[in-house]
Amino acid sequence: MNFNTRTTSLLLGCRLGGAVLLLFFTLAVAAQPPYNSRIGRFQVDQKKGCASLTINLTNLLVGDCTGAKPCSMTFGDGSPAAQNQFVHTYTTPGTYTLSVLYQSIGADDIVITVDQNLQPNFEIYSCSGNRAAIKVIDNNYNQYVIDFDNNGTPEFTLPFSNNILTGSFTYAPPGTYTASVRGRDLNSADNCTAKTQSFTSVATLTAPTINKITSVDASNITMDFTTAVHVQYRLEVALNNSTTFQLYKTLYGVNTLAVSDLKLDDNFYCFRLGAFDPCTNSTLYSNIMCTNKLVVTPKSDTVVVKSNTAGPVVSYSISRNSTPYVTVAASPFNDTDVVCKTSYCYQVTTNYGGGRTSVSLEKCATSFSNKVPTAIDNATASVAGNTATLTWTQDPKFVPTGYSIRRSSGAGSFLFYASASASPYTDNGYTTGSNLCYQVDYIDRCDNLSFPGTVICPIQLSGTLSSTNAISVIWTGYRGWKAGVKNYVLEKYSVQGSLIQSLSKAPTDTTFLDNAPDPDNQYIRYVVRAVPNDPAMDISLSNEIIIIRNSNLFYPTAFTPDNGDNLNDGFIVQGQYIVKIRMSIFDRWGVLLFSTEKNEPWDGTSNGKLLPPSTYIWKVEITDKAGRTYSQEGTIALMR
Repeated sequence: MNFNTRTTSLLLGCRLGGAVLLLFFTLAVAAQPPYNSRIGRFQVDQKKGCASLTINLTNLLVGDCTGAKPCSMTFGDGSPAAQNQFVHTYTTPGTYTLSVLYQSIGADDIVITVDQNLQPNFEIYSCSGNRAAIKVIDNNYNQYVIDFDNNGTPEFTLPFSNNILTGSFTYAPPGTYTASVRGRDLNSADNCTAKTQSFTSVATLTAPTINKITSVDASNITMDFTTAVHVQYRLEVALNNSTTFQLYKTLYGVNTLAVSDLKLDDNFYCFRLGAFDPCTNSTLYSNIMCTNKLVVTPKSDTVVVKSNTAGPVVSYSISRNSTPYVTVAASPFNDTDVVCKTSYCYQVTTNYGGGRTSVSLEKCATSFSNKVPTAIDNATASVAGNTATLTWTQDPKFVPTGYSIRRSSGAGSFLFYASASASPYTDNGYTTGSNLCYQVDYIDRCDNLSFPGTVICPIQLSGTLSSTNAISVIWTGYRGWKAGVKNYVLEKYSVQGSLIQSLSKAPTDTTFLDNAPDPDNQYIRYVVRAVPNDPAMDISLSNEIIIIRNSNLFYPTAFTPDNGDNLNDGFIVQGQYIVKIRMSIFDRWGVLLFSTEKNEPWDGTSNGKLLPPSTYIWKVEITDKAGRTYSQEGTIALMR
């Protein structure tokens, strides 16, 4: 809609409690109706307006356009030509050529412009003192006619311009009114439809409230706030502080807002919302609320959750992995309840007074630990044949991914020997007497190697047999328990596996002399058990040793049968643990003189005849209780 280049002054009024405030605006105007046709042979009262537009034709040539000499009118909108039709209504927007054909001198015409009948957009703002101001946010018309109370008497006429704010208007008495604004163009009919809005005046403005800020992604947030209708608000923002605010955006008629083009990973932003009074040019501010620049930093066995923000924060509510986790009074928060090599995602809700919240972005971090796992300092080793079985306990705070078994022989260094996935571990290459000891280390799930484990040495049991069948049992002290050995138990078993004797020995005792007479048990098995001071640990079992006592034969070197003294009258071989014995007597040439399997004495005869004094040879074949079979021979002097 074109602006005419001629100018004049337009008087605008602002009524204040019955008084009229005169405001002058300079407007561009043109010639006023009626409007002449192209040649000047007729006039119309309007040549432009909104649909529906009714025009009246006047000042036609005298003597023409009568019943005797009619004129033909063509309106250009598709309606049929008519004679002497001086009034016509255009219902459809467009540009039309209205033509009048005179019978005597021909046709004349004029262009009629019909605009779309648009209701102008406007905002009405509350002011304190029951006043209001109107802001037209429309550019479809050259002028806007403002009627604050819609009583038919406009208070203002604004020139063509978008976002022009009028002077204020006081409602008296206070109450609810209907304000209207209609648009019109220069050189046009004032027939465009007005837009109306209901409005309730207020004595004072109320400060708005920012209720919630939600960080959507790295560059966008949404804000929710409590506002009143018909109030203009000014949203202000401060970067990384809550004091140096500057205008970000003017708001009206909304209680939510999406804010974009932010850098939430690098900054935090503080906001305040002001209720603006255009009549006094004053602002009533809301509470201050800020976004949250969340920084999540993994440290050894800890994830540090730091909230960078400002304003009167009451507390911080932290969610971990989308689940409410903890509320703290201050930032940062050190999360120590973490497991290494695990991803944790945090979101912080900053709590302000009155239940108002600001929700941060979610930030994630993978935890780690460089803490050296504690050593395995409690382990039990038990021996069975050529195997040694190790069982151990460890600090449950560390979860191993595997164990390393290290072994030493004698006083040598501990070298890697085998891997184990769990306790127990069995060494099938164990040999008693090699002085083998072990250590168990592990790597935890955080990839940290533990401190070296305690030295684990199985009990090594040995024994010796004296010529008198006395048995000396010796064992090495057990190593591997943090609390040490409570006592040792020496167990003695028969060949059938029955327990013969169990002896408790002090933790300092490592020997035992078994010299008590025992005619029944030639074959003896010994085992030593170590009992720990810590009842949670298993008993350690030594290797088993077997001692077989000897038969220890005894016999005379000479005998005197038939000398009348009834002493030493026969020759016999005797011993311990003999089950079966066969005795034979030979002369010096090897002739068998006597034989018995009943262990009866030889009386110096052969086949009932006395043998002469001489030296004879004896031989015995023996089977003992241990199942051993052996022979022995010697000489015996027969004396008479």
